Amino acid sequence: MAKKTVTKKTIQKSYQDFLLTEGKSPETVRIFTKHAKISDEEFYQVFGNLDTIESSIWKDYYNQTFEVLDKDSDFESMNGREKHLSFLFTLLELIKEDRSYILFRMTPELKNIQHAGPKYLMETRRVVMDNEIEWVEPPSFVPEKGQKFARTSYKNILWQHSIAMIHFWIKDDSAAATDTDAFIEKSTRTLFDVGELPALDSVIDLGKFFLQKMGFAKATA
Repeated sequence: MAKKTVTKKTIQKSYQDFLLTEGKSPETVRIFTKHAKISDEEFYQVFGNLDTIESSIWKDYYNQTFEVLDKDSDFESMNGREKHLSFLFTLLELIKEDRSYILFRMTPELKNIQHAGPKYLMETRRVVMDNEIEWVEPPSFVPEKGQKFARTSYKNILWQHSIAMIHFWIKDDSAAATDTDAFIEKSTRTLFDVGELPALDSVIDLGKFFLQKMGFAKATA
């Protein structure tokens, strides 16, 4: 029988399996490699230590999202709102298959919902910031010197929005995650309505929906 090829992906999947099986992180590389049925040497050819595995998992979710969008022939013809939605929905589809792992890792973070979480999750911000994103032109009143800052601010908003989406999805018990789909639509509409007359209605609508679904309060009619 041919020996299986050890890749970043196979190690990532074995690591996720260890977490879900044992309910904790492996204490040493040897404990993990025994579980993964690989040698320490094979592990170190791909990763320098255990801590970098989870960072790579989360960074890959985001890198793969950009790769999918780059290959989408319709993406360039979309407006800014549509591209923003495409990013979030593509990311959501990529993480769905790892829901058990994400629930295990992220559920404790809901206690501190305003923060992104541990280092491995913060690494996703770097992926977003390092990508060329020209999805939204800054408002005409922004001076030329402020254009770069405005685009950087948008990247940060996109990243924060994606983290909020993940937090929401974790608590979503609706069939086929339809509530998360609604959250993405409503929150994106609110973001792109800022500065326009309908913005207030969008903010109120989103606030009611978010508070109700996250269990923080009962939305009123």
